Amino acid sequence: MAKAGVFDLSDKAHIPTGTINAIVAMYQTALSKALGRGSAALTQLILRDITEIADEMFKALNIELGTSTENIAEEVKHAFKVMGISERVEVEVPKEVNEVGSVYVIKVYDSVFKPVALLLEKKNITFTLSPESFIAAYVIRKALRQRNEKANVRISVEPMRSPDEPLVIKVTVR
Repeated sequence: MAKAGVFDLSDKAHIPTGTINAIVAMYQTALSKALGRGSAALTQLILRDITEIADEMFKALNIELGTSTENIAEEVKHAFKVMGISERVEVEVPKEVNEVGSVYVIKVYDSVFKPVALLLEKKNITFTLSPESFIAAYVIRKALRQRNEKANVRISVEPMRSPDEPLVIKVTVR
């Protein structure tokens, strides 16, 4: 059993993706019911603090992400692959990677979380807690902060209407 407050790999539990999807859907539904349209603003606030927390957690897992400022697209693709979230990810990198207003477009085709995005769209619930968007934003923000320690990002997720479409995430430099 894991020690209280310790994030490590001592527990080797494997949770089925359906269970994880149900948990993500529950959190998103609760957040949307409690905050309505304000849930998107809360997501942006969470993102501000996520890098330090994620760094600690990933370090415990021996995962190093967002270390290269030279090839951010490959860093994002690697993150999805190493975490087992998706094998097919496309990343469109803006011409000016660290310029305010620049937008990274990430298309995730085979995410384990795709069923959540589709379900929430059917229920007219905006998917502001997309695990894919947090991972993409984390990697991009961390890489950008190596050049500019004040670099920040904003995330948005386009609604999914079909299982054939990719999940489209936009990460905007702020």
